[in-house]
Formats: sequence, C-alpha cells, structure tokens
Amino acid sequence: MDDFSKQKILYSEIVTRPQFYFDSSGRFMPEATAFLITGSNIGTLIKYLNSKTISWIFKNYYAGGGLGNGFRYKKAFMEQLCVPSEILTEVVDEKIEDEILQIYKFNNDEKRYIKSLI
Repeated sequence: MDDFSKQKILYSEIVTRPQFYFDSSGRFMPEATAFLITGSNIGTLIKYLNSKTISWIFKNYYAGGGLGNGFRYKKAFMEQLCVPSEILTEVVDEKIEDEILQIYKFNNDEKRYIKSLI
C-alpha cells in the first residue's frame, strides 16, 4: 500500500500513443486496467516513456504486435524495455526526442529514418 502514496508513474495498458502520467503528489491510484511504476529517477523515466522514439522502439520491438492502431504496455514487455540511465536535461518535446536519439547513438541515417516514422 506504501507505493500508492509515493511519487509514481501511472499508465494504461492499451493505448494508441504513449500516455504516461507523473503523479508527483502521490494522490492518484490506478484503476482496473491502469498500472504504476515507482522507484528512483522516475522524473527522467517519464520523459523517456512519453517520447515518440521510445514509443516507436517499444511498439516495434517489445509490444508483441499491434492492436490495429494501438498497442499494449504489458508488464512483461515493459520490464524488458531497455531505457538508458542517462538523465535527460531537455524539457521541450522535440529537443527530448533529439537527446534520446543521441543517447542511443543512432547515426544520422538512423535518426532520419526513425524521425520519418514517428
């Protein structure tokens, strides 16, 4: 019960785009098909999880197939997602995307390809 009152990330399992919510006050609780993540550095983790780049990586390599236009953030798949430990310093979405592509060390062709798809 202690995790419910901590800062946490809440998310729905089936979505059409990343929809992670940072509960900094510990006031919100997950409902039937919503889940939570607690731990350290969740302020940075939510930037990764809400990014278009990580969403594209997750949907294409971890989600086990799409659901039409949507996909599932299933716990087993989420636990396998490789999220870098680097702290993101950017606060603007477009700059966060560029920073994530840089952290993953994608070359310019790979960056252009991913950006054309997200």
